[in-house]
Amino acid sequence: MMSAPQKGKFERYPGAELLPGYHLIQILGRGGFGEVWKCEAPGGLHKAVKFVAAGGEQFRQELAAFEQVRAIRHPYLLTLERVELIGGELVMVMELADCQLNDRFKVCLAEGLRGIPRKELLGYLEEAAEALDMMGNRYGLQHLDVKPENVFLVAGHVKVGDYGLVRRKEPKAAVADDNHGFTPRYSAPEVLSGRVDPRSDQYSLALVYCELLAGRFPYSGQTAQQLIGQHLGAAPDLSALPRRDRLAIGRALSKNPAERFPSCTELIAALASARDDEAETETPPPGEPGAEEDGERNSETVPIRGPQPIEELVTSRPAVELRPSAFIHQPPRRLRAEAAPPAEREVHPDPIVSVDRLHGMPEHAARTATMSRSQFIAEVIEAAVARVPLLHAIESLPDGASTCRFLSTLPSALVPFKLTVVAERWGLSVDHLDPSRVAMRWEAPVKVSKPEPRGTPPRPPSGFELVVHRPVPPSAEYTAIGAMFGSPDREAIQKAREDIPAILDAIRGQLQNLEERRQHPRFPANFSIRVYPHYSDGVVGKPIGGECRDVSEGGVRFVTPVPVRTERVYVEFQLPGQASEVAILLHIIRSAQETGGSGTVTVGLFRAPK
Repeated sequence: MMSAPQKGKFERYPGAELLPGYHLIQILGRGGFGEVWKCEAPGGLHKAVKFVAAGGEQFRQELAAFEQVRAIRHPYLLTLERVELIGGELVMVMELADCQLNDRFKVCLAEGLRGIPRKELLGYLEEAAEALDMMGNRYGLQHLDVKPENVFLVAGHVKVGDYGLVRRKEPKAAVADDNHGFTPRYSAPEVLSGRVDPRSDQYSLALVYCELLAGRFPYSGQTAQQLIGQHLGAAPDLSALPRRDRLAIGRALSKNPAERFPSCTELIAALASARDDEAETETPPPGEPGAEEDGERNSETVPIRGPQPIEELVTSRPAVELRPSAFIHQPPRRLRAEAAPPAEREVHPDPIVSVDRLHGMPEHAARTATMSRSQFIAEVIEAAVARVPLLHAIESLPDGASTCRFLSTLPSALVPFKLTVVAERWGLSVDHLDPSRVAMRWEAPVKVSKPEPRGTPPRPPSGFELVVHRPVPPSAEYTAIGAMFGSPDREAIQKAREDIPAILDAIRGQLQNLEERRQHPRFPANFSIRVYPHYSDGVVGKPIGGECRDVSEGGVRFVTPVPVRTERVYVEFQLPGQASEVAILLHIIRSAQETGGSGTVTVGLFRAPK
């Protein structure tokens, strides 16, 4: 005998009528936030129905997600057909899939395979990537719960489903006891830190590929807290993947989303185009002879850390002077240099040219570039350094202030806590100057040898101060500066010289979680620039206005309103002085949509990559 239905709750059992004409058949799955049932809809069609209890955080998430995805239609998205509030529960009727991609993975394991065959898996994920990119590009949405259980198979094709976390606004940071349906196992570092990026789903898709192909997850954490820590600061273990996949997957798993592929589709395309000869010998399955040795031999060659540095890479190829007509603005005949016919000879451009030539001025009337590349770079860096704002109320030590720079991707909420630990250890007061700066100060005690006359103004404080400058994403570079202030006596100066370097080391030790690989320091800059696309046949396209973000001796990072489509560009810095008369050649190494902005961030080297 069945018990009476609970007040405010729909009674679920096989045969129960959900809605007029909708009858439950059997339960398909049960989780902490509800159940999914198979049901028969009017006309004898089979559907899936999901129940979520009203009033909780999961209910609000599901309802908000439905409002955002209900109008979206795509052949590779699971169709959400009807949403009702019945008996105090949110009831969602949706398309019924044949199985989950995870079910196909289990079948392959049962057949003695390591995972889903590579060609088959790429076909599935190509369709999933198309759906995710459509959601992101057209609607500005990220799924945020891409995992094998939410990728479904219908008649041999993939459909992405379960939209409970879909959003464009920032989610809450995840913690180990998160109870909002969050899945730390497949979540991107920025999502774990409380941000959503247009490339967050790509990170999750790369993890799904690793697990379903190789049968081994790239991170070894067993608890939610362990996984969160590894996503935020540990390098993924890609040794189980074929060698040809490690470069693309390593890029997709970059901690800094700006270092990933521009889209999920481009990630899958990079995997599909990897040549067999790059793979050499497939890595043995985990546990077979040679698996560990292969991982040790090759794991360090994969670029798995983000953000990547701007490095100065040297080429021995001599520059070749271009013909004057090459600098006349012409409609570009192709978008990318590699599209040129094989028989067409590629032109090797000058590293420095006069802007007169870029502006189309005839050679006999154009000024000649008189600066060398090193002179030009030195002048641009000098202009950047001159624009760095001075720290508030800080004076330099006689031998200069002490400075350290390091990389960190720690969640923003952890930074004040870790700096407080340092401050307590050294007896410093803490002042949060603004969201991007934290100051820690030590004031020397006032020594009075004899009573001072009444009305004598108090002596100004003196001591030393350390200011930690927090980066603006996607940058991950912190800068900490320690220096004296006021008029300290000899004892205070000696204490500062002993303590400041040690405190800087302590700050670095608390915050740094990425290895510094940059050869040259990077200086923030806000110069206006013009970017001239340079095509492989020597044609220089119309300039694109932009803004320089930072510069080093090795290269530059800048933002433009539209993407740069060529592998080389000339950059004109709009600065006073001789540097404004010439432009320098950049070799583009990466380009991605700006986080939280509408432009494109591009990084280029002053010298060609090897």
